Amino acid sequence: MKTLFFLLLCFLITDTCYSSLKNSRDSGLEISLLSGNHLSDSVTICEAYVKSDTLIIVSDDDHLYHPFGQYDTWNDFEKNYIKKYWTNLQTDSLFLNSNRYLYTVMMSPNYIEFVQDVDITGKIEIVRGLIYNDRIQLYDGIRVGMTKREFLLNFIKDNVGYDKSAAKFRTDFIKDESQYKNISVIEVISVLTGIWYYYFFSPDQILTFICIKTDYTL
Repeated sequence: MKTLFFLLLCFLITDTCYSSLKNSRDSGLEISLLSGNHLSDSVTICEAYVKSDTLIIVSDDDHLYHPFGQYDTWNDFEKNYIKKYWTNLQTDSLFLNSNRYLYTVMMSPNYIEFVQDVDITGKIEIVRGLIYNDRIQLYDGIRVGMTKREFLLNFIKDNVGYDKSAAKFRTDFIKDESQYKNISVIEVISVLTGIWYYYFFSPDQILTFICIKTDYTL
């Protein structure tokens, strides 16, 4: 039921593209192994806990705000990432006001929205996204079709640190990763607030769907 609730929530987010949200943080650094624009290599897991069928991870990872790299303009993003890694897509742009631009990428059935807000960071930043297949790959090789084990290994790499309250997650996973077998949703939240990633896994431990939402107000 909880998984169904999150799926319905994600569809509502997409259908109401101009719903009321609010961005409540400053930007970060730079990103993605794919794009060549690296963000901070140092990541800290601040919290990690299980609630029902969901594993919740709170992180300070800058990649959450720039999952495809950090870019100053849409042209820069198109030239250095989109044209290199995405094909058969449709893009659109909307002038919101003198300081804000909304951009959409549709790569059926995938859908992603970006915003450039001069008053906040001036960078191209993700607003929301629905990813159904591996045509769109996030930072650290995260993609639909990967196993839950492959996904979780990203959180116990050498460059990942842990606050005291989250350290047990790493120890428990290394000791017995099977305890996460019944997790169907992994929710990754930024410690700076304002952005949430929902990763949905099938009973056979495969990532089948990714939903990204923020609290940015359009």
